[in-house]
Amino acid sequence: MNASTDARTHEPGAAHTRFWPVGLLFVLVPVLIGQIPGALAFTLNPEVATDLGMTQVPVPAWVFIVVWLVIKAGMGIAAWQLWRRAPRGSDVTVPLTVLIAGYLQTNLFWLADSLRSIAVTDATGLLLAAATVVVFFRYSASAARWLLPWLIWMPITLAIKIAAIAGLFSA
Repeated sequence: MNASTDARTHEPGAAHTRFWPVGLLFVLVPVLIGQIPGALAFTLNPEVATDLGMTQVPVPAWVFIVVWLVIKAGMGIAAWQLWRRAPRGSDVTVPLTVLIAGYLQTNLFWLADSLRSIAVTDATGLLLAAATVVVFFRYSASAARWLLPWLIWMPITLAIKIAAIAGLFSA
């Protein structure tokens, strides 16, 4: 590989060492930025979980935290994979825009005012996760696979919220 060749069109493994720092940024930025809304919400109102009705949900808070860390890291890796593997001159604006919209939508949770509005946010998140995976798959199947934790989690979390609203978890 000569120096004038674009690194994004490299042969597999040829420029691997040049890509890992960029890949790390693609992972760290969404993970770290994704922590800001929750930290801000709990700083401004330490009772935010109670106020939103999350105490009705029998899933420990740490489960949600871990799952979302995995999902947001997966979003970063998916974006990196798409960007890295895209042939020179190809336009990846559409999938990246859909992914950014999905990423931003995941933070709407913190603007909710009740468990019902969280369920609505989860429902729209499920639709956006599905659309994002479909769009990504058209560009890169390997990048789309990194979004599967998000797609798998959204119906689970929606079902948990609906069950809590319906009172299925009350003793």
